Parts: sequence; C-alpha cells; structure tokens
Amino acid sequence: MDQYTSYVCAVAARVLPGCPEEWEELVTETFLEAWNRRKTLQPGNLKGWLGAVVRNRAFNRLRARRETLPLEEDVLLLSPDSPQITLEQRELEQVLRKALDSLEESDQELFVRHYYYGQTVARAAEEMGLNLSTAKTRLRRGRERLKEFLQEVGYEFEEA
Repeated sequence: MDQYTSYVCAVAARVLPGCPEEWEELVTETFLEAWNRRKTLQPGNLKGWLGAVVRNRAFNRLRARRETLPLEEDVLLLSPDSPQITLEQRELEQVLRKALDSLEESDQELFVRHYYYGQTVARAAEEMGLNLSTAKTRLRRGRERLKEFLQEVGYEFEEA
C-alpha cells in the first residue's frame, strides 16, 4: 500500500477530478480487492492491475452518475515552442471538443475511453455493456463523423 497508494489515487483523480472523497474510497476499495485476490495476483503485474481496477471503478461511478467523462484542458497541448503553436493547438482543441460534442453521449464515452484513456475496444465494450462488434462499428462511424466535421471547419486529411 505504501508503494502504490499515490499511484492509485492519481489514477482515480484523473478520471474523477475534484472529488477527493471519492478518490479515498476508490483507493480503499482497490486495495481491499487486491487483498481479496492476493493469492492470484502476480507481483510483476500488480501496478497495472491496481491501475486498471481503480480506473474501472471510477468509470463505473461516472456511469452511475450519468456524467460525461472529463477531457482535461491540456489534452492537446504538447509543450509548444511558440505562441503561434500554442494558439493553433488551443484552436484545434476547441474544434475537437465541438466535434466530440456532435457525437451521441455513449459514443463520446466510448471514444474517450479508447482514445484518451487507452482502454482496449473489448474492455470498453464490456464495461459499457456493448457487443464488441457494435463498439467497433460505433468507433468507425464516429471517426467518419469526426473527419467530416473537421473537414467542414477547414481541416484537411491525407489518405493513408
């Protein structure tokens, strides 16, 4: 617990910003789950397992409250070299937010889980109660809608 408490709390804070009481509860629940599974956990995989458990529990709380997943303000800012780059990145961030807002709420959640938090499609689908092929189809259609939206506001794409 001494070694991983701050890590587990940081993961909870990333999913549920501004809710320190919930972070504490999630940390406690996560370590209790680890204790209950102590015989089956592998020491080399403990950190990843703890992160996945706390992240999933935090997502479950969000889903229970029917809140949207947070996108932090600095999600697209990649240590800019100049004010021009900063301005362009902020503009792109606003456009991407509008593009995401154009999707249905469940598709937004799927996108954020997969592309922002790095969940596998299978894991996100399972936690959202979706069929895997449905989740893949929603992601594909969502990418197409986002691409169309971005093209409408003046962004160009090269075909891969």
